[in-house]
Amino acid sequence: MCDDWMPLITLPLTHEQFHQLPRNAAYRYEFLENQCFLSPRPKHYHALLDLRSVPPSDHAGHVRTLLEDDFAGLVRVFSNVFRTIQPYGSLDDVTRVQASHQALERTRSGGDGPLIASASFVASQDKELVGAILITLLPLGDPCDWDSYHWKEQPPADSITRRLGRPHLTWIFVSPITAGQGIGTSLLSAAARELQALGYTELLSTFMLGNDSSMLWHWRNGFRLLAHPGSHRLMRDRLQARQS
Repeated sequence: MCDDWMPLITLPLTHEQFHQLPRNAAYRYEFLENQCFLSPRPKHYHALLDLRSVPPSDHAGHVRTLLEDDFAGLVRVFSNVFRTIQPYGSLDDVTRVQASHQALERTRSGGDGPLIASASFVASQDKELVGAILITLLPLGDPCDWDSYHWKEQPPADSITRRLGRPHLTWIFVSPITAGQGIGTSLLSAAARELQALGYTELLSTFMLGNDSSMLWHWRNGFRLLAHPGSHRLMRDRLQARQS
């Protein structure tokens, strides 16, 4: 999806302006003939949370279970939240709404793995949606492997009740006007409670390098950073393990 919504960006700049330009880790910066070329190079990291470590929350705002009808209303919230965050931060308003709809529709329809609807929640204030947490099911494998983040085959219809995979925090987002009020943590707490009721003990999550606010939120809420699947150290350790 990042490849679809992160176009090459070209900026006419002087060499001095190029060196003053703020850097985003999701792009590669190059300067040629008085132009700056920003080439997408998204890199994702994964983290794991022990659900038993998540404390109960007072649920800032109103938190309830996700309903099918909520997806249409969440598009606007999603678009506003990611207006300055990659892979959507370089899009115009109309295109960003289109991208937001596509992202949520993919999750709703199972493109990110079966949606665990009972553990997905929305938050509202004054009867307006202001945030959501959407949990999907990924295959149960080594979370440091590339293949652990997509199903090679169509998962069984009862994969959730049979616990055939590991829950994944596919999206969590809170409207900028209500950010910092503990709503995201309340959504996570609600999801953790329901996932444990289903028999799960862990929750995977993914964030993009360069999204510092997401990285800090994961750290504050007890997620443990996992080795990147392409890590040279990880590949070296696995090779040594095979040879021993």
